[in-house]
Amino acid sequence: MQRQRRFFVLCPFCLQIFFAILFVVLSTQISRAGAWPMPKGRGQIISTFTWQGAARGFDRQGNARVDLLFQKYENALFIEYGLTDRWTVIARPALQNVHLRFENTVDAANGLGATELSIRRVLAQKGPWVMSIQAGGFVPGSVENGFDKPLGQKGLDWEVRTLAGRSLQVMGRPGFLDVQAAFRERSLGSSNEIRLDSTFGVDLSRRIQLLGQANIVIGLPSSQPAIRTVDSIKAQAGLVWFYRPRRGLQVSLSRTFMGRNVVRDTGVTIGFWQKF
Repeated sequence: MQRQRRFFVLCPFCLQIFFAILFVVLSTQISRAGAWPMPKGRGQIISTFTWQGAARGFDRQGNARVDLLFQKYENALFIEYGLTDRWTVIARPALQNVHLRFENTVDAANGLGATELSIRRVLAQKGPWVMSIQAGGFVPGSVENGFDKPLGQKGLDWEVRTLAGRSLQVMGRPGFLDVQAAFRERSLGSSNEIRLDSTFGVDLSRRIQLLGQANIVIGLPSSQPAIRTVDSIKAQAGLVWFYRPRRGLQVSLSRTFMGRNVVRDTGVTIGFWQKF
């Protein structure tokens, strides 16, 4: 959300971090992640409350030396529903309270952030493997519509995403790996993006699941010098306790470790999972 302007292409080292997660666990087969479809007439709702804060930001050279004050509170609903055994619809609305102070500028807003509306189709599923494709849009709200925009700046973003998943056995425990790659077309003075996301999960016990995630954003160069590109590498780790067969509680921590023109934020999330 910083308003510095710059031009940058993410270094190959960032891609190595992403694919290292993939190759380490593929060598190790029943759980469910993003690439898997929701059964027809079934779904899940994940309600989360997240706090994010930062006192520093990454500059255009990737150094965390920008003094700022960033606070964000978000209540979000992630909803998946199986239209058929191959088609799944996704929605994610969020209420946000965001405050950013940078130099002598204060940007603050409270209300509805960008809402994701997507649809996913399974392309192939064989044994422990599944491959899907997903397309959708991000409808702007009155608060945060992308971490490189001033709060409340409008503009509809579009995304196409490929997803691959594999069920695993990790030291005798069931788990999964989900790997995703997306192209996001941005609007109104923002740089288009490549996004790489991975999730690794393993059941520590019958009721407790460990989740680890890596999220990489690569801003693509723009022909307009005034448009700055934004890059980030974020990791998240957490636990989900399924205290009932279809209900769970989630606690997780996140951190932005590398980036350019983004805040170096730390986040805490508490979530409630409900399958139906």
